[in-house]
Amino acid sequence: MSSKEYVFITGGGSGIGRAFALHFAGLGYGVAVADLKAQAAEETAQQIRAAGGEGLAFGLDVSDPVATQRVAAQVLETFGQMDVVFANAGVLSPADYFEVQPTDWDLSLDVNVKGVEYTCRAFIPGMIERRKGRILTTASYNGFRAGAHVIPYRVTKAAVVMYTRCLALLLAEYGITVNAICPGVTLTPMQLEYAEKTASERGISREAYLDERAARIPMHELTTVADLNALAEFLASPGARIITGQAIAVDGGVLVSS
Repeated sequence: MSSKEYVFITGGGSGIGRAFALHFAGLGYGVAVADLKAQAAEETAQQIRAAGGEGLAFGLDVSDPVATQRVAAQVLETFGQMDVVFANAGVLSPADYFEVQPTDWDLSLDVNVKGVEYTCRAFIPGMIERRKGRILTTASYNGFRAGAHVIPYRVTKAAVVMYTRCLALLLAEYGITVNAICPGVTLTPMQLEYAEKTASERGISREAYLDERAARIPMHELTTVADLNALAEFLASPGARIITGQAIAVDGGVLVSS
């Protein structure tokens, strides 16, 4: 068995997923990156290889269970094992409830819920066999907060939290931990795109909109990918060996103030 450790990350072509990939590569992990946009995944892997790391890239629609199993098999054939799985890929739904179409619900459920399940399931048998592994899901603080906008997103992220807790119980006897990282308002391309659209609809600048968001956070700061990386690194470390079934919000205190 290799002493080197390996990580598989979905949605690794941009935003939080790319940040995770580059961070774990910097820690010495071999990294396999999957993304719906194959070129984006390859760009992340190229950055890893350019820095002297080991990076693989795959185009993958996580809502396709057959394709997900196929990619997992390729990753395991190359790396020989999988130590950390990040089920990170996700989509945002329309903000206005009355603009939400049945296809928006389908996409949110297929990617945010089923995609997480398919990703985890593809690697669980190998982890059980080794009696070792860390699974991380990307949920959201909005999975705990009712709200009048992005409702399919909130509902599906709440489902991710429950799935994480159930899977943690199922896999505890094998020494496998399962935890959810729940970002607050995080400065990623997806969040900035949402901010741009919302600000335009309100007739204000994106910067003004983000300042408003920060002002409503108890710590008056938006979440950064560095904040999320620090938590992910800890949850994958030996120090977190018996931390499982947790959904940890990185949100500047929003949930405790609600």
